[in-house]
Amino acid sequence: MKKLLLLACWIWMLPLFAQNNIQIRHLNGKKIDSRILEQRLAQLVDSAKIAGLQVAIINNNKVVYSASFGFKDIENKNKLNDSTVMYAASLTKPVSAYIFLRLVDKGIFSLDQPVYTYLKKPIGEYAKWKDLAGDTASFNLITPRMLLSHSSGLPVLRQLYDNKVNLIAKPGEKFYYSNEGINLLGFMMEEFTGKKLEVIAKEEVFGPLQMSHTGMIWEKAFENNFSYAYFKDGKKYGSERRESSRAAGSMSTTANDYAQFMINLMKEKGLSGSSYHQMFQSQIMVKSKRGFGPLKDSITNENDAVKLAWGLGVGLFSSPFGKAFFHTGHGDANQNYVVAFPKMGTAVIIFSNSENFEQINAQILKLCIGDTYSPLRWLGHLDRPSEENSVNKRVEGQINVQQIIQKSTSENLP
Repeated sequence: MKKLLLLACWIWMLPLFAQNNIQIRHLNGKKIDSRILEQRLAQLVDSAKIAGLQVAIINNNKVVYSASFGFKDIENKNKLNDSTVMYAASLTKPVSAYIFLRLVDKGIFSLDQPVYTYLKKPIGEYAKWKDLAGDTASFNLITPRMLLSHSSGLPVLRQLYDNKVNLIAKPGEKFYYSNEGINLLGFMMEEFTGKKLEVIAKEEVFGPLQMSHTGMIWEKAFENNFSYAYFKDGKKYGSERRESSRAAGSMSTTANDYAQFMINLMKEKGLSGSSYHQMFQSQIMVKSKRGFGPLKDSITNENDAVKLAWGLGVGLFSSPFGKAFFHTGHGDANQNYVVAFPKMGTAVIIFSNSENFEQINAQILKLCIGDTYSPLRWLGHLDRPSEENSVNKRVEGQINVQQIIQKSTSENLP
């Protein structure tokens, strides 16, 4: 009888042991034991002084591993967990693109109809966009396709241009990563539909995909489990609590919730075949040495081999494992990254509440899915500290941090 009880207990415990011993497949087919992965990730987080990290790994279009490391509140020693709400920063942009394409499929918008035709007033009559009245002929050429592919000619952030928004390139001619452009798209969606972006997002994305820990604006429910963010030196930045939607970067979420969105994209669900074709098709090639900072104006061919480009709301590159899509999320002290290889059914979602994440992103990607193909040099993740400070300093670092903390409705960071 005793042996039977022990056997029954062993059978009951078997799924638990299996759950703790998952074999995670890398892109090249090799596998890593989840216990080894967890140990090495914990070591990386500790050695790089990352405050906290959330990771979700997708194999065969399913989440096979998720874990959290470090703290959501260092001062009170409160550990980060998989349900802790993190600031998504620019990982909001792919979601905004998906929302817009949903509305395109419903016949509400067109990718190639000029933006001005959806607005109730001339662009110069909106206080936020009044500077664009100086060249209405050029502005009137801008389409949603250009905004989504960062080829509208709008700047990344008005704070870098004396708080003015003027075109820095002719519409449709050059890639310039632009928060202003994506925020204009969000404004256009709100005005034309008569709905707040946070409402549209719940209807079109968060509800259908059961992303219960996600919102375009800060929600009261997030107070129960949220993360503070920390600078390189360990000083507390605070927490992002956006009170109004910004299509470029107001979203709060978790790695597990965002994984559901990524799986949706990888399986090409929720949009028409035509919209997905447009989303993952190169809209404009990326020829700049860096995505941000002074080197954004330096032309290079070093990314031609991987066909670095922008689709609609996502970056694109080619790899030995097929076309991949990616995006970064970079706030003052929140740094995130996602990349997916749809042909392989493989992706990784990484959220951090630390300014120290990007310097070891390459190691984390290689460890999680064997990714050595993401364009991290173009993103500035491989730059040495001296290069980062003097040559390729991230644009968001040039903005007064306290102003952003105090003003929750400020422009969003890349």
